[in-house]
Amino acid sequence: MNGRRLRTVVCGTTFGQFYLAALAAHPAEFEIVGVLASGSERSAECAARHGVPLYTAVAELPDDVDLACVVVRSGVLGGTGTELALELLRRGIHVVQEQPVHHDDLVACLREARRSGVRYRLGDLYVRLPAVRRFAAAARKVLARQPLAYVDAACASQVAFPLLHILADALGTVRPWQVSAAAAAGDAPFAVLTGRIGGAPLTLRVHNQVDPDDPDNHLHLLHRITLGTDGGALSLTDTHGPVLWSPRLHIPESVKNRFDFTAPGTGHLTEPSSVPLGPASPPDYRHVLQEQWPAAIGQDLSAARAAILGAPDAERPEQYHLTLSRMWQELTKELGYPTLRPGQRHQPLPAAELTDAPATDDPAALLRYAAGAADRRVGAVDPRQVRDFVRQLDDAVLGSMLGALQRSGALTDPGCSQSLREILAAARVAPQHRALIGRWLRVLADRAVIGRDGTGFRGAPPVDPNALARDWDEAATLWQQGLGSVEFIDYLRENARRLPRLMTGEQQAALLLFPEGRSDVADAVYRDTITARYLNTAVARAVSALATDRDTSRPLRIVEVGAGTGATTEAVVAALTEGPERTPPVDYLFTDVSHFFVAAAKERFAGQRWIRHGSYDIDRDPAAQGLATDCADVVIAAGVLNNARDTDATLRAITGLLAPDGWLFLTEPTREHLEILASQSFMMTAPDDARRASDTTFLSRRQWHDALKGAGFDRIATVPQEDHPMAPLGQRLFAARVGHIPPSGGIAC
Repeated sequence: MNGRRLRTVVCGTTFGQFYLAALAAHPAEFEIVGVLASGSERSAECAARHGVPLYTAVAELPDDVDLACVVVRSGVLGGTGTELALELLRRGIHVVQEQPVHHDDLVACLREARRSGVRYRLGDLYVRLPAVRRFAAAARKVLARQPLAYVDAACASQVAFPLLHILADALGTVRPWQVSAAAAAGDAPFAVLTGRIGGAPLTLRVHNQVDPDDPDNHLHLLHRITLGTDGGALSLTDTHGPVLWSPRLHIPESVKNRFDFTAPGTGHLTEPSSVPLGPASPPDYRHVLQEQWPAAIGQDLSAARAAILGAPDAERPEQYHLTLSRMWQELTKELGYPTLRPGQRHQPLPAAELTDAPATDDPAALLRYAAGAADRRVGAVDPRQVRDFVRQLDDAVLGSMLGALQRSGALTDPGCSQSLREILAAARVAPQHRALIGRWLRVLADRAVIGRDGTGFRGAPPVDPNALARDWDEAATLWQQGLGSVEFIDYLRENARRLPRLMTGEQQAALLLFPEGRSDVADAVYRDTITARYLNTAVARAVSALATDRDTSRPLRIVEVGAGTGATTEAVVAALTEGPERTPPVDYLFTDVSHFFVAAAKERFAGQRWIRHGSYDIDRDPAAQGLATDCADVVIAAGVLNNARDTDATLRAITGLLAPDGWLFLTEPTREHLEILASQSFMMTAPDDARRASDTTFLSRRQWHDALKGAGFDRIATVPQEDHPMAPLGQRLFAARVGHIPPSGGIAC
C-alpha cells in the first residue's frame, strides 16, 4: 500500500476548486476520480475542466474511492458538510473536511471513522502558508528567550478557527484560555474580546459583519497577530506576510540627559524600528490564490495521505482539534451572530493611488489609478439597480420603436409578414435612415418583440400606451436614484415620442439634443450621467498623472479629437490645474469637425492660454487638415470614434499623430445601446467597418481591442472591468500605447 496514489473525490466546487488545483499538482500522490456536487452548471464545468465525472450523491461513487475532500459548509454554518462526511465515512472512505466543525460533530466523525476503520481529519490551509509558518517558527524562538507579555490579534469571523490554530502553533499551548466580549460599539465593524490564551493577556478584534449574498467576500482582513515580549513585538501583519520584528523602544539616560548617541548602552539604537523576517513585500493576491493556497492545501493533503498509508507521527492527536473546536465555539458564542450587511460591492484601492507618483509606463497600472479616482467620484453603486435600470430602459425603448412603426400601419398583425421594403415604405423612412430602421427590425426580432419570417417580419399586438408610459416612468425612477438627472431620461423620452418624425426626416435629431441652441440637454447626456462622470474623471486623472510625471523641458502635447461639448476637456482641464501651478506643462489642442463646438470652446476656455483650437474631421487624412505625424504625446477621443465611417482607418490616422510610446485615451459604448438607436443614431455616420459586418451599431470590447492592435497599439487596458457594478451600462475607457512608429515627413500640429 505504501506509495500508491489515493483515488480522490472533491465534494463542493466553490472553495473545492482550490482542493482540485492542489490535487492536480500532486499527480504522484493523488488521482482525481470525481467531483461530488449539486449538479449546477458551475459544478459540471468544474468536473469537465478536470476531466472527471460529476456525481450528485454519495451512493453514485465507485467502490474504489480512497479519499474524499469535503469542502462544503459544515452543519454549524448551516451546510450539509457534516452529514456528507459521515455518509462517506460509513462507505469506508477516508475524509478530510474543511474547518470549522462543531465539537459534537467532530466527535461524531472521529467515532464513525474508528468504527469504519478509516481516517478523518480537519483540513486547514492557513497554518501551512509560508508567512504563517515563518511567524510560528520565529515565535517559538522568541518565546524560548523571553516570556509572552501579551497577544493582540484580529481576524474576520469566517477565519476565527484558523486564527486559533495559528496561535496554537506559535505559542505551543493555548491553555489557560478564556474570552469575554466587551461592550458593542454601535455599528462598528469590529467586535472586541478580551481574555487570556496560553496564560498571557489577550485582546482580540473580530470583523463580525457578513454580506448574506456573498459571505466569502468583503472581509476587512484575514489574520493579524502581534506577540509582545519585554524585548519587542513579533507581528504577522497579514496572513500572507510580511512578518515583522519590532524592538521595544528604550531611550538610554545618555540620550535623555545629554543627547549623546555614542555613549555606552546606546548600541541597541542602531537596530531598525522594524525588521522584516523574510520577504519585505508579500505576494499579490493572484499568486496567493493561484499558487500559495493550493500549495498549502497540497501539503495538508500529503500529511493526510501519509497518515492513511500508516506513516508514524503524520497526524496531530485527535485531542488537538477537539480543543480548538471547543475554543472556537466559546469564541463564537461570545461574538454572537454576525451583523448582516447586504449589497456590498468590491471597491479596490490600489497602492499606486496612495503615492504621489502613480505608475505611468503601463496602461493597466495607470488605469487602476485613474479608475480609483473615478470610483470615488461616482460613489457607491448598487449593481442590482444598474441591471434593473438597463432592463427597464431597454423595454421602454423597444416598446417605443415598435409603437412608432405601428403608428404608420406596419407590424400590427402577428399573423402577417411584411418585407423590409414594405415596412420602410409604410413608415415613410427617409433614405438616410433606412439602414438604421433595418437595424431596429433585426433588434426587435432578436428580442422576440416581433417575429421573423424568412426575409420578412411578422407583426405584434398593438403597443399599450399606458404600459409603455409605465416602463418609461420606472426607468426614470431607477435612473434618478443616483445614476443621473431626470433631464437625460426626458431627452430619451422626447426622442421616443418624436420617432415617427425622426424616421421621415421631418424632425432633426440635433435639435432635440440642442433645443433652441441650448446646451442643458447635451450636458445631461455628456456630463451628468454616472458613466460620463466616471469616464471623464478617469481620463482626467490619467492625463494629469502623465503631465505630472513628465521629466522634460517640452510640454506634454495633447490633441483631443471630436471634443464636442467639451465635457471631457472640462474634466481634464480641472485635473491639470488643481495644483499650485495654474499653467500646467501642457500644450492642448481642442478639435472638432463642428465650428459651433470649436467656437463655444474658445469662449469657455478663454482663460486657459495653453489650450489651442482647431478643426478636425476624423474621416479625413490628418495631414490634409494641418496635423503632422508624431505631433502628439496624448490623443483623447471621447465618444467620437463610433461615428467614424471606418474605425480602423481613423485609428491608423491617430496612430500616425502619436509620437513613439504615445497614449490614446478612448471612451466608447461597447454594447448595443437601444436608447442610442432611438436617438443619437439619427445623427451618426453609416459605418463601413466591423460594425457593418457584425450588423451592430457599436464595437464590442473585444472588437475595440482587435482594432487597436491592428492600428499599432501594443499595450491596451480597459476600465471598468466586467465585474464592476457599472459594467452593464456598457461604456468603457481604453488606454493604449503605440509602439515605435518610423518617422515620416509632415508639418507641426
